[in-house]
Amino acid sequence: MREAVDYLADLGHTVIARVSGFEGFSYTVIRDATFIKAMTARGLRPTVIRTNYSPDAGAQATRRALSSADPPSALIFDNDIMAVAALGVAAQLGLRVPGDLSLVAWDDSSLCGYVHPKLTALSHDVSALGAHAASRLLDVIGGTPPAAHQDVTPRLLVRASTGPHRC
Repeated sequence: MREAVDYLADLGHTVIARVSGFEGFSYTVIRDATFIKAMTARGLRPTVIRTNYSPDAGAQATRRALSSADPPSALIFDNDIMAVAALGVAAQLGLRVPGDLSLVAWDDSSLCGYVHPKLTALSHDVSALGAHAASRLLDVIGGTPPAAHQDVTPRLLVRASTGPHRC
């Protein structure tokens, strides 16, 4: 999350919004806190919009953000599906991605490479994450006490959906 905020801020984006998922998930709490801290460290005002991860919710959140009094020039989504939905909303509103709006997805599923423009994403190995979760579940079923685990930090994979902010 820090890497995404720093990258967008370095491109000149000063109004960046995060389209976040359910507040009850630990990774959402961590991502939200990191986003807020990274934005604040840059002297920027953080905006977090909560959704339910669906494409419809992503589209609604995008529309709401872009119709606000101070619309963002960049959006960071909690999953790829919402970012893809945002591409559609941007097109409907006549906004060019990345010319008018930069978008960053999370997960980097193959979908990110099949849309136009290809989505910049916070990339991590989702299959390995699922295998690790299954292994941890089997450990708990076998009697091992549950414990917190730090997975590999996602890395920013820059593609065509992000660019310099045009004032």
